[in-house]
Amino acid sequence: MNILLKYRKNRPSIQAGIRLVTAINKTDSLLFGGYFNRVNNLDIQNKVPQISYAWNNFHFEFSSTLYGQQTNIEYSIFLKGFDREWSEWNKKTSKEYTNLPAGNYVFQVKARNNLGNESTLSAYSFTVLPPWFQTTWAYIVYSILILAVFYLFYLHQRKRFFQQRAKHEEEQKRLLYLHQLELDKNEKQIVQLKNEKLEAEIQHKNNELASNAMHLVQKGELLTKIKEELVKFKKLAENGKPAEDFKKIIKILNEEEKMDDDWEHFAIHFDKVHSDFLIALKQKYPILSANELKLCAYLRMNLSSKEIAQLMNISVRGVEISRYRLRKKLEISKEVNLFHFLLNFYKKNEENAGT
Repeated sequence: MNILLKYRKNRPSIQAGIRLVTAINKTDSLLFGGYFNRVNNLDIQNKVPQISYAWNNFHFEFSSTLYGQQTNIEYSIFLKGFDREWSEWNKKTSKEYTNLPAGNYVFQVKARNNLGNESTLSAYSFTVLPPWFQTTWAYIVYSILILAVFYLFYLHQRKRFFQQRAKHEEEQKRLLYLHQLELDKNEKQIVQLKNEKLEAEIQHKNNELASNAMHLVQKGELLTKIKEELVKFKKLAENGKPAEDFKKIIKILNEEEKMDDDWEHFAIHFDKVHSDFLIALKQKYPILSANELKLCAYLRMNLSSKEIAQLMNISVRGVEISRYRLRKKLEISKEVNLFHFLLNFYKKNEENAGT
């Protein structure tokens, strides 16, 4: 028992120490040379170095203080912050780590001899700084850029919205314009239908006027027959037979009296068709007689002198004389066509009636 105690007392203790830590980039940079303060002084590390991300490759060397027993010593390492568990025991006295990410690390090593006795832990702490694109300032810049992107996206969407709204408004204007064109087209068709209806009515009135004119022609023929009968009566009066022929003349005159209102009916229809042409003519030229108004109406209908002569029961020469007198009262020269003058007067009167 005393021998065992003496053996344990004299047995040297195992210690593992980190001898070298270098950071590797294009060259090597010494971070730790085995001592924190003075040589042979293993004080606890009180300053944790911060290593640039460009130097994120590391080389560690470690050993035991029992130099005479190095062949019997095994080591196990653990990089806190990177490794998940301690490494297997082996005799290697160095370890390299490449491309360590940014973070805080503690390199730990322990040793044991062939009897299974383990040393205490030796540790070295260091920090790998993040790359420039992972720094706080970089994240601030990223935030600004993201906000700028969102703002630009907002401006783009806003511009697109206004463009779509403008396009929609243009489309609405185009549809409204087409609708207005359709309304105008329909309105023109309605006006055209009304004009066609008016033309049909005017044609109908003209037919009535023509019919009335025919009645007047028949009246003229009737008056001619009366003259002829009067001539016969004069010849037969010498033969003592005046009574029967006289009755015949009276009968014809009675028939003629029934036709006295023809001109009045004709004048009424004429004014309806021609926008009160005779009334306006009489107002502007009050000196015109009833026969001259008749002549103006027949001239406006563009009747020939022969037709006018029959209607007015005068000769063609009488029509020419009536034309001459009418020109003087209307105060127009011989160069002016009487029909064109009355036609222009009718158009002006129709325009005044329309307004």
